[in-house]
Amino acid sequence: MKKISLTLLMACISLSFLMSFAVPGFASKMKGNISSMKIMYSYSITKSFSERTHETIQITSVPSGEVETKDIHVRMDAKLENTPLNIQAVVRESLNKPEESNYTSTFAGPAKGFSQRHYYLTKNYDKGRYTVIRTNKMTGAEKIYDGTYYEPSAQDPLVNWSRDEK
Repeated sequence: MKKISLTLLMACISLSFLMSFAVPGFASKMKGNISSMKIMYSYSITKSFSERTHETIQITSVPSGEVETKDIHVRMDAKLENTPLNIQAVVRESLNKPEESNYTSTFAGPAKGFSQRHYYLTKNYDKGRYTVIRTNKMTGAEKIYDGTYYEPSAQDPLVNWSRDEK
């Protein structure tokens, strides 16, 4: 049984190697393709939430008595730390999808008694640790990977707010 599995593994590797020369675009297409990795490996992923983090961006400041209109484009992507390239796609598959928002908004200055109104956008991320156990389907050998993830928060990923200044 081991001899057949080893022979099959060698045949798959040889075929991939030959295809990378016969069809030059093949290797680059297969590199980040999760389904191609699942031919030889199975993956078990566990995540553990540790804290909520945020990133605040100042959108604009509007003086008292004025109005301003802006087109706003915001994108939140998952971020990975200490993650080898060969499992990044597998980990990203288990995280919350990117948040993207495009809109036009009108911003008004503050009431009398204040000089400016500052408008902000806060991106909320859930931070945690992940563990991936990659099992070779042919040999049964396991390899463990772990690292840190940041994913768009499931609750209130984007929060708009403002503050008036005297």
